[in-house]
Order: sequence, then structure tokens, then C-alpha cells
Amino acid sequence: MIKLRAFQFTSITYRLVFACLMAAVVIYGSSYYQIRALMQQVMTGWINQIALSKLDAAVAKHQSSLHLIGEQGTRLVQMDERLHLADQNGLKAILPVSPYISKLAISSGTTGQDHSFGWHAEANGQPWQSTTADVDLLNSCNVVDGHHYWAQHIRNQELVFCTGMYMLGKSQQSIAIQINMQPLLQDLQNNLHLVDAVDQSVQGQPYVINRLNGHFLLGAEFIPEDLSTRPNSGAGKGGDIHYSLQLQDMPLVYGFYFSEEKIQNYLGKYFMLAILSMGKDMLLMCIAIALVSRQTTKSLRSLSKSTEEIAQGNLDTELTKIPRNDEVGRLSRSFRRMRDSLKLRILELQEATAARQRMESELAIAAQIQQAMLPSAEAAIDPRYSMSTLLQPARVVGGDLYDFFHVADDRICMVIGDVANKGMPAALFMARTLSLMRTLAHQSSTPAALLFSVNRELAHNNPECRFVTMFFAMLDLKTGSMQYASAGHDAPLLLRDGRVSKLPLQTGPALGLEEEGSFPQFESRLHAQDIIILYTDGITDARNEHNEEFSEARLQTTISQQAPAFAADIIRIVTLAHQKFIAQAPQFDDLTLLSMQFHPEVKRRKPAFGDWQISLNGQPLDYEQVKPRLAGFLRAQKVSDDIVDDLQLITEEVLVNVLKHGATEQDPASIRLDVHLHDSEIVIDMVDNSHAYNPLNGATQPDLEMDFSDRPVGGLGLYLVNALADHIDYNYAHGQNNLHIRKYLIKP
Repeated sequence: MIKLRAFQFTSITYRLVFACLMAAVVIYGSSYYQIRALMQQVMTGWINQIALSKLDAAVAKHQSSLHLIGEQGTRLVQMDERLHLADQNGLKAILPVSPYISKLAISSGTTGQDHSFGWHAEANGQPWQSTTADVDLLNSCNVVDGHHYWAQHIRNQELVFCTGMYMLGKSQQSIAIQINMQPLLQDLQNNLHLVDAVDQSVQGQPYVINRLNGHFLLGAEFIPEDLSTRPNSGAGKGGDIHYSLQLQDMPLVYGFYFSEEKIQNYLGKYFMLAILSMGKDMLLMCIAIALVSRQTTKSLRSLSKSTEEIAQGNLDTELTKIPRNDEVGRLSRSFRRMRDSLKLRILELQEATAARQRMESELAIAAQIQQAMLPSAEAAIDPRYSMSTLLQPARVVGGDLYDFFHVADDRICMVIGDVANKGMPAALFMARTLSLMRTLAHQSSTPAALLFSVNRELAHNNPECRFVTMFFAMLDLKTGSMQYASAGHDAPLLLRDGRVSKLPLQTGPALGLEEEGSFPQFESRLHAQDIIILYTDGITDARNEHNEEFSEARLQTTISQQAPAFAADIIRIVTLAHQKFIAQAPQFDDLTLLSMQFHPEVKRRKPAFGDWQISLNGQPLDYEQVKPRLAGFLRAQKVSDDIVDDLQLITEEVLVNVLKHGATEQDPASIRLDVHLHDSEIVIDMVDNSHAYNPLNGATQPDLEMDFSDRPVGGLGLYLVNALADHIDYNYAHGQNNLHIRKYLIKP
């Protein structure tokens, strides 16, 4: 999901306020039309109710007033004495001055006589004033048989109340009362509308229609022409509001009109006020949320600062105490418990680490001791045989063992074994077994007798029932006769003329299980250049990532296909094949190999001096020939490949330093290299005639942990020379540099 960077707030307060605003937008946005429709329904209902109420009140008021005038006019027409009509006080008693009456015209007389007179009333409420009869006003009425009705003045839009009667069939009297419409219309204009509570503006329009002629007496400029034909409706044609009522027995129609456009404007104004009100409420809510959130997160900020210090390792940081039972208080107490637990765990881890380091140190020492107990291939000083070995524990220390040693001048013993299990207990059992082997080998004349003696010692007082499988052989270097026996161990392989075979063998029980176990003994005769290969099941039982076993058949095939010529080559060939086979699979068992090659035709060499010498004149071609010629000489003398490799590296590094720093183009160095081979050591003397220069200067131990890209050039070669050589001396005498290097064949 794509996260917008602009909305990734760094504060919970901002996030809550933003969530509040977004909730308001979503809620109000999704409810916009519903709110507007509801508001329109409520508002139009309110307008309808108010408009109808006011319209009813205005109609009732005016209708009552005009009916009263009609009744008073009818009473006047029924009076028998004209004096009363002509008398101001008599007229006033019957028809008081009203703001709705402007004129009064009376016509009264007998046959052949006509008496007309009139009265005039001021609009301000002054008494009746006598005046001549308004002929036009009288002409507006045409009374028939005493009926009263409403008529229209012939000269203006004023309404006229007409009434009259025949008096005893002898005289006729008619009265015309001119109604002043202005007070009626003004009263209607003042009361039949809505007043906006916000800005006190007038909303809606009253109107009056004279049904005698269909003309508007009020509101003609605001009212549609077809309004008089429309039925009453709360929301009529076009969405406007229209109500009308006719005055009873009068030609007047009162109405109220509210156009759709003004209704929408009116609604929009109040809708906007509602939105602003809701927005104000939402703003107050956001402010309240922000204040509460900020007060709540104040403790969290302090807690966060303290935990940052804890993350940097300061476990003594005092955490803010929050004496509350809400989530923040519980979080504070949880962090305090976490800090205390972390301090305890770190203390325990430090103790465990120290203990592990002590154990690892002890294991490393044990591994060194274990390796020191096993002879190296260089210990094979008799030229009649050569040895090559491999011991690779699955852990720091292992339970596999091998050994070879002389029990007489012409008899050599070879042994290989595999202690059950791995680790320190197996290593201790292995050390005990080796010690017994070397001690009892000089007291036993045959391999079977030796295995019997060792087994009895191991089986005695062995409550853990530890045991070891073992193969033991004695080789007569004069005759090549080899006697051997096995205690539960696999038969060794014989490489002869490029073919691999197993030595015939019937094994006895593993050592340490039965005190009286017997071990069959066999004998075989070795030929010149035969190679005996002893191994443990860590080689053959190893499995790869597909759970396939290396197997003894694969081991024999690997050796026979390569057909190695030397014992050391066996180790290299088997190791490479084994590593390639298991690939990334873990090593579950110790790997042990011992290969011995028989050389009966080689006589024991006497100490020699000046065995080999080469001189260089500083030319690269001659320098390139040194390493192969030195290796050829040493291998011809049956020196092991490991020592040959070390001496080649030593010679190369020293020569490079002399040629690079001791010689110049004008004065190239002349170098003589003497190799002296003794029974226990090889000595190399290097003499050159360049200026005084010690090629070992600066041979300090480099930082072996430094990254390769950051390591300065040089330094490693001289360090290796000092590490590989057992003794180095330098002196300058008679204009020559003399370097004396010694490499032990047998460690003193």
C-alpha cells in the first residue's frame, strides 16, 4: 500500500485531530443531501404553518371589520327618520367613524322627490362631516329589493358597500359606503409575511385580488400572472409556496406567495449557518481532543525519552512514574519491568558469556593439547616410509585418534581409532586410549596382544560404558611384513599399482566393553611404494544435502581414479572429494585419515652438509628457477610436502626482499643459496654482496582482522617467514649479508 508522506504525522495529537477532521468531512459529506433535504422539509413546513396562520388571522380580522360595516350600513337603511341620517350625532350612533370608511352617500325620497346627501369621514378619525352626495358613488350601487352587496367605485379601485330598501312601498332609500382599502392593504402588508431572524429581512409576499375585475390591489409587481388560477399548495408549481383565501360574502381574495428562488436562498442561508455551526462544534471537538491527547501523550513523550536512553545502553535511567491505571500507566509499569528484566538478563548473559568464553578458552587449550598429542607427518624421520595425516574434529575437540611410533629400530606401529560420541568426554577418553597404546605397545609383541591389554584397562572401571573402535598394525621395515588386528574398526585400504583394495580383516569387539574380548590377528606383506590408507567412519558415513552417503565405495573410486603417487596426495584427493560431495551440509562427525607409503629400497641417510647450492646473478629468469629446483631437491630426499611448501615460501619472500631493496640496477646482487639437510632439520644459508640490508626488518605481526581493502601493501610476507621458520639469524660481515634459516624436521 502506498503511504502518503504528507500524512505520516510524528505526533499522536496531530493524527487524532486529522482523524477527527476527516471523520467530519466523511460524515457531513455523505450526509450533505440528506441534511439539506431534511432542513428543506422542516423549513417549508414551518413556512407553511406560519403563512397559513397569518393568512387566517388577517382574513378573520378584515372579514370581521368589513362585516361590521355592512351590518351598520344595513341598519342605516332601515331607519325611518331621515333626520337621524342627516344628523351627525344620529349617524355617529349608528355608524361610528371607522378608518376603513372614507365616504358615505345616502339617497332617500318619495315618489317624485329625491333627497340625496352625503357624509365624509377623515382617515384620521375625525367626526363625520356633512357634504353633498357623491353622485358617482351612488351610481356605483344599483340596489334591488333591499339586497346589499359589494361593488366597485366607477372612478377608482375603492370597494363600495351597497344596500337599500323600499319603505312601505312609498319611499326608497339606498346607501353607498366607500371603503378605504389603504388601511386594509397596509395592515396586510405589515403582518402577512415572514421576518428573517438573522437579518430581519422580509420573506414572502402578500397579495389581494379584487374579484369584481380580477385586478390585484396589492402585490401585483411580485406575483405571477397565473397565480389566481393556481390551487393552494405548500410547494406548488416550480417549488414555490402559495396560499389564498376569499373573504366571505366579499369580492376580495387574500393570498401569500413565496417564490422558489427566494425559498432556496432562504434555505441556503440557514443551511450555511447550520454548516458553520457544525464546523464550530467540530473545531471545538478537535481542540478538546488535542488538549486531552497532548496531556495524555505528555507522559508518553517522557517515557519515549527514557526508553531512548535505555536503547543506548543506559539501563540505570529513571523512568517517569505515571500513577494512573489507564493504558499509559500500565505501559509505564511494563517498561519499568522490562528495564529491570533487561538488566537481569544482561547480567545473566554477561555471566553466561564469561562462562562460555572460559569454556571456549578451555576447549581451545584442550584442542591444542589434543593436537600436540598426535604426531605430525614430519615425525616420520625414517626414509623407509612416509606419512600424511588429517584430523578435522566436528567440534572444537573430537574423539578420533591416530598415532604412529617406533617400538624398535625397524618396527613401526600405526593406529587409528574412533571414540563413541564427540566433544570433551570423547576427547578425554581418546587421550587416555593414546596414553595406554604408547605405554603398552612396548610390552606387547603382537597387535592382538596389545588390543587385549588396552581393552582390559579401558573396560575396567568404566561405568559410562564408553568405548572406542580401533585398528592397530605393526610393520617390519626390513621385510615389509605387517601384522594387524581390529577392535570394531573398518579395514584399511591398500593402494598398489593404481588399484585399491581392502585388507582382509575379521574384527573383534570395540575396546572398553568386554574385559575378556579377543581380537583376531592378520598378516600381510607390503611391496615397495604400497600405500596403506586408514580412516574413520566420519569419511564414509558423511551425507550431503540430499541425504546421500559418501560411502566406502565412493572412497575407493576416488582414490583409484586419481592414482596418487605419494601418501600426502591421498589426503588432498580425499579431502577435496569429500568437501565437494557434502557441499553446504554440516559436518556431523570427526574426519580422520592416515596414509603411509612404504619405501623399502631407500637406505637410511647419514647427515649431509652442502647438499645443494645455487647462485643467482639478479636476473628474473634465474630467480624463477629457484622454487622448482629447491622443491625437486627436497622431494628427492623424501622431505614431506608441507615442509617443502613452507621452505619454498620462505625462500621466495627473502629473495624478493633482497632483489627489491638490497640490489640496484647499477649494482645487481649476486646471491648464493646453500641448503643443508640433516636428520632433524633443514638449514638454509643465503649470502649476497649487496649493501648492508636486513630483509627481515619490519617483520612485525600485522593486523589480521583488518579488512583486505584497508590493509597497507606489504608486511604479510615477512610475517609469514618468521612464522614458518623455526630460527632465523642475520649478520653483515666482509661486505656480505648472511642470513641463516633453520626449519625442524622433528620438533625438539
